[in-house]
Amino acid sequence: MHRLIGRSALSTASTAFLATLLALGAGCGNKKPAESASGEADGGDGGSETSGDESAGGDGGAGGEKKDECIGFDIGNLEDMLLKSSCEEPNVKPDSIQPIDLKGKLEVTLSASPTKSAGGGKVDLLVTFANKSKDPLVLHFKIDPVPRFETEVYDAKKGKRADMPAPPTPPPPKNATQPPPSEAKSARITIAPAGNARARIPWEAVKMKWAPEKYRGTPPERGYPRAPAGPLAKGKYNVKVVTPLVGVSEGVDHEMSAPKVEIEIDK
Repeated sequence: MHRLIGRSALSTASTAFLATLLALGAGCGNKKPAESASGEADGGDGGSETSGDESAGGDGGAGGEKKDECIGFDIGNLEDMLLKSSCEEPNVKPDSIQPIDLKGKLEVTLSASPTKSAGGGKVDLLVTFANKSKDPLVLHFKIDPVPRFETEVYDAKKGKRADMPAPPTPPPPKNATQPPPSEAKSARITIAPAGNARARIPWEAVKMKWAPEKYRGTPPERGYPRAPAGPLAKGKYNVKVVTPLVGVSEGVDHEMSAPKVEIEIDK
């Protein structure tokens, strides 16, 4: 008999306590619980996701799951990023971008591994675009239809091209046609403060010859086709990488759009 009474009293007290909690919740309104529920449902990322969407639509700031694909701090494969459709600048021609002075903000360097090679050897070149400022840095690149990183080789003493075939350029082979030139477009990336973007270019220490057999099907923007024609002679060379970077003010040496590095051919 006493046990039944105890359980009944406990049930009545629980019911009253629950009713009190519900009354208090109703008096506090629905605004606070809704915000809290949203945060819990998103695991604390709900607010960040909204912020990320707004940033992507504006200046591409950090935060949130949906991030701007064209912004990075440590961009290890610049070529792949430039090929993303989201990085393309609609209706912007590369030659219409006004050059701006990025001195002190952008540093472009070219490194080689190894810096000494035998004639005909393979060398890995690395172009690094470094943001030296405290603000995000926007860079523009020419795409036609891919970003082109072309190498040029100069004799370090004479300053003359060492890799090009002897002039003149031969005429097109008979009945050989090339496809129409690709439309030049531009792509944009943003490097975070103190960040960098890198592009890797393989290079072989060889001379070139004209290759008319490759003329058919070669895009005209690549020039007359060439093919390897033996190793470079022993000596020191300045290897330059002509990058698709546009919209920068620079000197006659094109130190930003075409950095160079010295490589020695030792045998």
